Amino acid sequence: MTPDNSLQEKESKLADLKVAKELWPFIKPYLWMLILSTLLIFIATFLELLMPLFIQNAFDGFIVPVGPENGIHFFGFGIDSFQTFCLLFFVFILTLFLIDFFQTLFMEYTGQKIILNLRCSLFAHMTFLPVAFYDKNSSGRLVSRVAGDVENMNEMFTSILLFIFKDILLMIGILIILFTIDIKLSFYLSLLVPVIVISIGVFSKILRKTFRTIRQKIAEINHSFSEAISGIKIIQTTSSRNTFMQRFVTLNFEHFTATLFQIKIFSIFMPFIGFLGVLSVAIILWTGSFEIIEKSLTLGELVAFLTYMKLFFRPLRELSEKFNLLQSALASAERIISILNNDKAKQRISKKRHYIDKITTLVFDQINFSYEKNKPVLTDISFCLQEGRSIGIVGQTGSGKSSLINLITGFYQPNDGNIFINDINQASVNIKDIRDKTALVMQDPLLFSGSIRENIKPSGRDLDALRLEKALHNANCDFLFKKFSGLDTIIEEGGRPLSSGEKQLVCIARAFAFNPDLIIFDEATSYMDSQSEQKVHDAMKKLMKGRLSIIIAHRLSTVKECDTILLLRDGTIREQGSHHELVELKGEYYYLLEKEKI
Repeated sequence: MTPDNSLQEKESKLADLKVAKELWPFIKPYLWMLILSTLLIFIATFLELLMPLFIQNAFDGFIVPVGPENGIHFFGFGIDSFQTFCLLFFVFILTLFLIDFFQTLFMEYTGQKIILNLRCSLFAHMTFLPVAFYDKNSSGRLVSRVAGDVENMNEMFTSILLFIFKDILLMIGILIILFTIDIKLSFYLSLLVPVIVISIGVFSKILRKTFRTIRQKIAEINHSFSEAISGIKIIQTTSSRNTFMQRFVTLNFEHFTATLFQIKIFSIFMPFIGFLGVLSVAIILWTGSFEIIEKSLTLGELVAFLTYMKLFFRPLRELSEKFNLLQSALASAERIISILNNDKAKQRISKKRHYIDKITTLVFDQINFSYEKNKPVLTDISFCLQEGRSIGIVGQTGSGKSSLINLITGFYQPNDGNIFINDINQASVNIKDIRDKTALVMQDPLLFSGSIRENIKPSGRDLDALRLEKALHNANCDFLFKKFSGLDTIIEEGGRPLSSGEKQLVCIARAFAFNPDLIIFDEATSYMDSQSEQKVHDAMKKLMKGRLSIIIAHRLSTVKECDTILLLRDGTIREQGSHHELVELKGEYYYLLEKEKI
């Protein structure tokens, strides 16, 4: 299964504004919380900007008084006592703490709600995506998006975005205040700003590309691990452990290399910012000391200036770290958006399409289909199935039997020809209506972890225990009441503790509870002992009564009672008719029947 390279190309072309636009529907419901957090950030930033002024006034008013007497005037208030000044400073710090607390609380809550809705929307969207999408994207890659990529965006919503805004706001405020304290010193500092801005831009561009590579490698590692776990029996019995181990080691080394490159870039960037900070302090100390001697600058003003400088480079270092996290989060956001932008699912379930109340006829009219260009799977397939009738489809492996099912259920769409449901073209019917009225019993019975009740009860339908128990009895699932706990029987991963035949009977019970108009059996009796097969056949007959039925089978004995039998070979219908008609024809069907008897 190869990755969808086209998706990766789209991911790499998304700009930051495009990402913000795509995520806006998830952010909009909590806009008022974001506004409140932003308002608190404004207040907190304003109070932080006052901190060095308190220090300046402590030096110039009390520690090394500029005038003959102690005391200061702060925002129009005269303060003569140092104790009063310290009490005011304590109240100031406490206020700043409370504002930071509530701002963090509001922002964390908002971010978690956004992530909750994003993950649920992504999962819901993926359950509607065409099967072709899953053919091109491995399960490990998709799990990486739903789990890893969404979680990777958590920091972006909970802290990064607003704190970046806070840091930028704080830096702008500091520059303004510095110019009011000393224009010459502030001018020297402002010369470093363009260097800082350009360096952040260059490094962020490199980091974004690196994080895309890292996230892709994580997805490939997840896929490799998932594939190894699902095929662990084959790996152990074919002695292919070393092959898989080497592949896994290679993927891990590629991830290690990409991560190491990111660390190298960041290890250059952070010391560079630190160097600029040290250089600015050296310039201020050198220039400021001469101004103190000339008495054009007080000691308190120099201390305040140095404090503001420290305050200026603190958010700058935090910006560097947050840019690191932001680039990683944006790389994850691009990957998530690439899935959410796949609107084929929305098109197939549009309310503007025709509504089907009950499926009464199914017609294939000269259908041609292929999974890949120039590799036909089905050619000129035509047949008609009416209510209460059944069609059996037989043929060798690779003849196109399962592809017919993929077209009926809308997992894929034909290249040419038309499929009609009740004389309405399937392409203009809401695909959800078709699937709601169709039950599919697969070759490999699949039961989910949970109770039998949860496995057979149709979603959104209110069925009481009596109706569910009736479905189990109709499907010959009496063993659930004799050996287990009936509807409350707990199913573990892999369908344990049920056997293959028992799992298939439960799947048929699920179809009974679903009460479909169209029932499809895809090799439903494969890999079973004769006793289990007989029970499944009996349950199938009950389920088929009064419905449109399609049975796909390798063994001809499974379909001989069908009203019509289609024999496929190389994607075309070679023979068509009832069992007796095909036997009398003494063609390919007759030859296979005789071979089966041997």
